[in-house]
Amino acid sequence: MGASGMASADVEVDFYGLLDLFAGSRESAVAADDSKVLDAGGMTTSYVGFNATADINESTLAFAKAEMFLRPDTGDDGRYNGDEFFARAAQVGVQGDLGTFAAGRVSAPMFLPVIFSNPFGGSFVFSPAILHSYQGGNYGATVGDSGWSNGLTYTSPNMGGLTATVTYAFGEEEGEDSENKFGGNLVYRNGGLMLTAAAHSVKQGALNSGDSPGFGEGGGLAAIGGGAFSVTDQDAYLVGASYDFEVIKVYGMFHSLDTDTTTGDVDVDTYQGGVDIPVGPGSVLAAYANSDFEGDIDTERKTWTVGYDWIINEQFDVYANYMNDDVDDLGDGDTYGVGARFKF
Repeated sequence: MGASGMASADVEVDFYGLLDLFAGSRESAVAADDSKVLDAGGMTTSYVGFNATADINESTLAFAKAEMFLRPDTGDDGRYNGDEFFARAAQVGVQGDLGTFAAGRVSAPMFLPVIFSNPFGGSFVFSPAILHSYQGGNYGATVGDSGWSNGLTYTSPNMGGLTATVTYAFGEEEGEDSENKFGGNLVYRNGGLMLTAAAHSVKQGALNSGDSPGFGEGGGLAAIGGGAFSVTDQDAYLVGASYDFEVIKVYGMFHSLDTDTTTGDVDVDTYQGGVDIPVGPGSVLAAYANSDFEGDIDTERKTWTVGYDWIINEQFDVYANYMNDDVDDLGDGDTYGVGARFKF
């Protein structure tokens, strides 16, 4: 808040955010019954943030950015109790003709490719692609949060539609220089075509394995396996694509994870497909994902979602979604809701 008061003529500060609320019912695959809710983040996790920039020269600027998640249904900060205050982003960096370099709390390299490759974007409630990857406390299999702390990241300038990002995060464990996270992604856009690929290698270390209750380090695998182990290492890669035919936009994604745990290995292959069909003032959305777990965990997860997103204007939209989530040997659950987003 103080940044705006100290801003000189050479510093520009922008305040922005998004609030998302929905009313409906939530039921996980292991729940005995559903819960009627007024909940946050049906399509996008709510957040507020600021970005400050200052010119270094004609082609380069310095920036500082901080963004926090919040739950407008209760007024609490964070995505869950105990979440980092600025969990969405907290960075200092420079941007210029040679690309962007940032340090601090940065985006995980596989997170944006997942968002780009499915019609429900970054929805941690209704997107099958997100639930099968980054939704740690709800049987998602990707190790690490959607953001990496203690991170350094570089994104190249646009090269004929292609951008490349490389990210490294320090493990900060005493005497364990190799306990870290490393990854990167490629994103190519040309007209209606989007192609993306990403990979990461995560070394958890004894101090960091399995200790996050919601979005963190191996929580989803531990949930499927009964919570009897912690994740130590993971190698993963992803390929995704979308194409806008104007009358329909199609999405596809393949996600492969090779995970080491304190009791054995787990391999997970995920396939996801979806469509976005313009109808009236909005779009019909549909997606399906299947994850096959092999190794120390042997199960299958199948999730499908259908919905409609009514675009009122650039700032405001209203949506309605229905999802079925099925995990073999655990059960299935139905989640549905009607909600709205406001961007500013």
